[in-house]
Amino acid sequence: MKKFLFILIIFSFSSSFSQMINKETDWKSLAREFIEKYFALDFDYCYAHFDSTVQSKFSKDLFKQSYSQTENMYGKFQKIEETKFQEQGNYHITSTLVSHEKGKYLMLITYNDDKKIIGFFFKPYQDANSTNYTLPEYADTTKFYEKDIKFGKDYSLNGKISIPRNKQKVPIVILVHGSGPNDMDETIGPNKPFKDIAYGLSSNGISVLRYNKRTMQYNSEMAQIRDKIDLYSETIEDVINAFNFVKTIPEVDTNQIYILGHSLGGYAMPMIASKLPQAKGFIFMAAANQPLEDKMLEQYEYISKLKNNQGIDEATINKIKEQVAKVKNKDFGDTLNSDSFPLSLPPHYWQYLDKYKPLKLIKNIPQKMLFIQGERDYQVTMRELQIWKATLKENPKATFITYPKLNHLFLEGEGPSTPEEYGKESHIPIYVINDIVKWIIN
Repeated sequence: MKKFLFILIIFSFSSSFSQMINKETDWKSLAREFIEKYFALDFDYCYAHFDSTVQSKFSKDLFKQSYSQTENMYGKFQKIEETKFQEQGNYHITSTLVSHEKGKYLMLITYNDDKKIIGFFFKPYQDANSTNYTLPEYADTTKFYEKDIKFGKDYSLNGKISIPRNKQKVPIVILVHGSGPNDMDETIGPNKPFKDIAYGLSSNGISVLRYNKRTMQYNSEMAQIRDKIDLYSETIEDVINAFNFVKTIPEVDTNQIYILGHSLGGYAMPMIASKLPQAKGFIFMAAANQPLEDKMLEQYEYISKLKNNQGIDEATINKIKEQVAKVKNKDFGDTLNSDSFPLSLPPHYWQYLDKYKPLKLIKNIPQKMLFIQGERDYQVTMRELQIWKATLKENPKATFITYPKLNHLFLEGEGPSTPEEYGKESHIPIYVINDIVKWIIN
């Protein structure tokens, strides 16, 4: 499950234009100097410029890890491009476009009045004029059309629905993201797995709904309640809202609503299924079933042994082991220092997961289920697929398919999978699309 350095920020509204002219240059310069120091690997400088309340929630090691992750995904750093600024109440927000060899992304920095950083995160850059996404060969855009949609109440999410042409009452698949603040395409570097799936299925008569994840579209609001976020509010609640929304679409056969969960989305699927008994079936795509803290440690240990280990050394592994032990011992009392927990997630999140038993819940799912798994996946390994299989060995409605060449994103490669693969443009192969289509039709 991919992780970026992700420290949420807080937004409000801007002050007068005359003040903005004088302040804007100062805030932009401050942000650009920070970014220059970041790419010069001066992480002591970077850490020192955070507000003390934020410093308590993460360590300097995260800078090193995020630097390695962006380099693996986008290639070598090239230059700092345009910086934009907006002032909202007491918060001063800069958005800077950063170019690497293989792509671009935005660095968002939020300052308080004391010129201390209270928010810093990376956001995928989407150029409205860009033609970077190339259609996979199996996508036939003459066979379907797309509509922009919005659903939900408290957190209304933007999304797209692709609808086959010249058909009535078609099946639909709702796509559920993996971990992290994903957009509706589940964009990772140059790759858009969810867009591939949507175009592939809709070229074959199946509608697809994809949408921005709540933590991506409402990062500021999530920051204000971060200590109360759990798997339900991060993921499951919006799937329920999406399900209720698609039931209102005239072209959709409401008796054929399927849900596909990737990675963390697959991990949440047993709970999703328990909440949506009307769904026709569930697709588990590289779906985890082991405790999240164990998976985090497993992934860090795997990467630490690679030639490019992203700076993950023995000290980093030992620190993660301490964090994992804290979860295992149910030591959830430290509510002020999220950095003492795995992935810097707050205690409430881990308390929810401690009570969540996907392997128990899945035994009660009466609908048909499809499990698809890349054999080269190091984030959710074949071992977990075997655990799903053993748990459901008496269930004739569970289908399992594995793919020798595929990694966690369902992209082809050779040999052991590495994080660098995610930065190479590719598409989900047609045979995966065909397997999903056949399973739904049959």
